[in-house]
Amino acid sequence: MKNFKVLTSFLSVFALALFMGCDKDAESGTISLSFDHKVGTETLELENKAYQSLAGHPFYIYRLKYYVSEIELYQADGTSISFENIHYRDIADENTRMLDLGEIPAGDYNRLTFTFGLEEDINIDGGLPNTQTNVNMEWPIPGDQGYHYMKFEGKYDLNGTGELKNFNLHTGATGGNQNYVEISLPISAMNVDGNNLSLLLEMDLMEWLQNPNTYDFEEFGAMIMMNQNAQTILKENGQTVFSVADVISN
Repeated sequence: MKNFKVLTSFLSVFALALFMGCDKDAESGTISLSFDHKVGTETLELENKAYQSLAGHPFYIYRLKYYVSEIELYQADGTSISFENIHYRDIADENTRMLDLGEIPAGDYNRLTFTFGLEEDINIDGGLPNTQTNVNMEWPIPGDQGYHYMKFEGKYDLNGTGELKNFNLHTGATGGNQNYVEISLPISAMNVDGNNLSLLLEMDLMEWLQNPNTYDFEEFGAMIMMNQNAQTILKENGQTVFSVADVISN
């Protein structure tokens, strides 16, 4: 009987310890975003690789630079956490690939939102720090203020004839119109509990040219900064350029 009481007491202590271990509060974690790129189903290569546009022009990509701002992460219960970061991405600079957002509360997250470009309260003369990068992204049209949202540049082969022409998909606010793009991306199974997470985002550059509108380099010409029709097409197409490629827990 004495041995039985000892065994019962041991099992009770073990069960209590197990219960207390299971009841441990979830812990906050950290998260970073990485910005990668593709062109349709193909990898992105600068200058030497030709891609076929829906409008009929093979094209070559030379440069891609852009801003992302107003970043928010949403939990499954609808609560959100906002970040003040304004991220500049240049595919020629690997140091701009990653954005560290720091610590976030524990929980299950199912959506990421951000602004592609800059909203009007930021997109004004002097709205960003006076760095060489930001100066180079300034919007140079008289009467318009602020910065480019994106510089997507290259050359296209006119209908495959061998005649190469420049294209400059420069997006921004023009003629009083705000043309930034509000992005909302679903995230599957992202649980934060003491872990370090990397959210891998992918921009499909082909989507700028084809969904839902076919963008024709020849129709709009090399300079579109004052062409609101071109800006509107790119704003509408921009809704589908990003996706969440992966969530990595370290």
